Amino acid sequence: MLTETTVSTILTASITGAGLVLAVYALIIPLSRRYFSYRAERIYDEVQELKDRVRETNTRISQEEISELTNLIEGIQERQAVPTYLSWGAGFTFLGYVATTYLSFCWIVDFYRQSADTLIHITFPSSTIIFLLVGLLSIKDIYQTMKKEYEDLKKKVEETKSKTDISVEM
Repeated sequence: MLTETTVSTILTASITGAGLVLAVYALIIPLSRRYFSYRAERIYDEVQELKDRVRETNTRISQEEISELTNLIEGIQERQAVPTYLSWGAGFTFLGYVATTYLSFCWIVDFYRQSADTLIHITFPSSTIIFLLVGLLSIKDIYQTMKKEYEDLKKKVEETKSKTDISVEM
């Protein structure tokens, strides 16, 4: 059985967790255009690779070649959709924290306290674990986007330097 202090702490943590889920979305939204443009570039590259591989194959395709082509197709299909962690993962996390908040409130006002006590033990840890996974995956995607932007910026700087060197030599 939970104590009132524990339930109050869980209530506070659940409200904070729900707010942090919204904060993750607020962080991802400004980067989303660039993130999805990089995903589109990868899809384009994979489609080109798939076309090349299909052209290279003979009329008889080995099982290994079929497996490789299937993997390419699955990679393309995976990148066409919004990442699962941003849709289902964040949604379940947010709903889990809202449910925990509701259950904590029910426990405090002694409305189905025994059921609320049991369910709090399930919803809060589950929501927290899913939130950790969503956060880690978000950090990974943000890192990849920032790394790609850095590489693009580095190319632009090198191009500018090479143009400047050419014009100075003339």
